Formats: sequence, C-alpha cells, structure tokens
Amino acid sequence: MPIRFYAPLQPPCKLCGPGFEHRLPAGAPDLEACPKCGLAVRPAGPQPVSSPKLSAPLSVSRAKQAGFTVLKRTPGGEYERQ
Repeated sequence: MPIRFYAPLQPPCKLCGPGFEHRLPAGAPDLEACPKCGLAVRPAGPQPVSSPKLSAPLSVSRAKQAGFTVLKRTPGGEYERQ
C-alpha cells in the first residue's frame, strides 16, 4: 500500500498542519477531504527523503569494526570468513 502526501487547499489547518501522509490501496482514488477535519485536500508532490551521506567508501576493515561478518566467495562457489 503506497503512502501518499496530501496538502490542504486552505491555509494550514490546526489538526493537519501543512499536510499529512495517508496510506491507500494501490489503484484507489485520491482523497478529496481530510479524514480528521474534513477540509478539501489535494495530492502533493513527492516529499524529500533524508539519506545519510557516506564520508568515505566502504571497506572490509570498517565493516569488521562495525561488527559485521565479512564473507569472501571462494572459487568453489562457497563463502568463507575474511
């Protein structure tokens, strides 16, 4: 079920604020009114997503320091610890 972001047509509402997210089944029509306050709403564009920035490339030693088990594929098709 996709999550869609909706914004009110009027100035921000005290219940909804500048907008809200709503989960709808795939293929369902967009909401026309807010489920909380009943004001008319419109689908808003995609919201920005916060993703971490990698400061350095990933390495085997950093993965081991973080507690991950690092595996290496052998020519026989099996994996062994590094």
